[in-house]
Amino acid sequence: MLSRATTNAVAYRASSMRRMRRRVVNANRLYCNTNGCTSFLVVNEATGTALCEICGYTRKLH
Repeated sequence: MLSRATTNAVAYRASSMRRMRRRVVNANRLYCNTNGCTSFLVVNEATGTALCEICGYTRKLH
């Protein structure tokens, strides 16, 4: 059984790895901003928006 400190350390490390993956590996792709969604946005140049196909999050592009 994991202690509370071990559980917190594992959760912190997992979130750190997600942050690093977002920044380094895919710096030129748009990442979904919703909590818990780990997908990339699909850009629609015609409408100037980006859409997450998993959760439906939509973002306007500047």
